[in-house]
Amino acid sequence: MQSKVLNKASLKNIPISVKKLATILEIFRGEELSVAIDKANLMHKKGAKYLLKLLKSVSANLENNKKLTTKGLKVLKLYATKGQHYKRYRFGAKGSIKPYKKYHANIFIEVGYES
Repeated sequence: MQSKVLNKASLKNIPISVKKLATILEIFRGEELSVAIDKANLMHKKGAKYLLKLLKSVSANLENNKKLTTKGLKVLKLYATKGQHYKRYRFGAKGSIKPYKKYHANIFIEVGYES
């Protein structure tokens, strides 16, 4: 099967771990763009909120910049990678500190036609 990529987009440094985001992204791979937007709008997950923002951005870019309709377009590629992590500390007993990390993720999407 051959596919034609029309638009690419990314959202970087989202304050959620890649592992949590990957489970949400599995649902949306291969879906039509309009169906994916509807699904993301109904999901009650933190990662779905960020994915919805990215899907709406891709849709708006296609309509405004490339003068295309989003009818029949599919999500060809959708994946998450590890972003920056912030080192933070909690104060412990007897003057010690307890280090921990706040993880972030990046989402990448490719939208186009599949033939």
